[in-house]
Amino acid sequence: MGWGRMPIRGMQNEYNDEAKQIDEQILELYRQRKAVSGGKGLFPDTDTIEEWATRLELQPGEITFILSNLNEARPRRHFWEEPGALLGVLPIMQTTLQDDAEYTLTHALQHEKLSIVTLEIKYLKETAGHVNVNAELMLAVVGDTDYEVDGHGARGGGAQLQMQFMVWPPLPEDLSFVEFSLVPASNRFMRPIREEVILDKQIDFH
Repeated sequence: MGWGRMPIRGMQNEYNDEAKQIDEQILELYRQRKAVSGGKGLFPDTDTIEEWATRLELQPGEITFILSNLNEARPRRHFWEEPGALLGVLPIMQTTLQDDAEYTLTHALQHEKLSIVTLEIKYLKETAGHVNVNAELMLAVVGDTDYEVDGHGARGGGAQLQMQFMVWPPLPEDLSFVEFSLVPASNRFMRPIREEVILDKQIDFH
């Protein structure tokens, strides 16, 4: 079903002229941004997002979600197909430390049609035994080729987390001209906000 025919249940009677005017302004700004970007993905740095979050009274995750979706989406049919036979393992071993966390891109599984890159995250602070790492990040790959990246799952718990990303086309054996970054990518804005209820009183049964 196309977007134009998709029913939006429960919202038909809530729409009004004020919302319509705001939506028209949003769409016009989106059209302008699309022209400015020239088809490239544009995204602000973390400091800018934090400054906007404070000034506009928004959550950083909301800003990340909205701005991520302003970039033009490209077909990701490459990731809907089988990756093909495993050809080998490409060592990467790039490590960086930031904000008490160690990030290591360990290796890439080299398949016929794409690469699967593994990221390991370790939280190193003394309180690491009492935290659970939740990394709202996406891998960005820059090189001579226009790479597409998509998430491929995560596992772990506590202070350690392992994430995998699919990269198309496959990475070259020589990574001298390839740069890797981690950029914010959040889906928290899509989740309903729920009030936390804490039950911590003694209960006696009679």
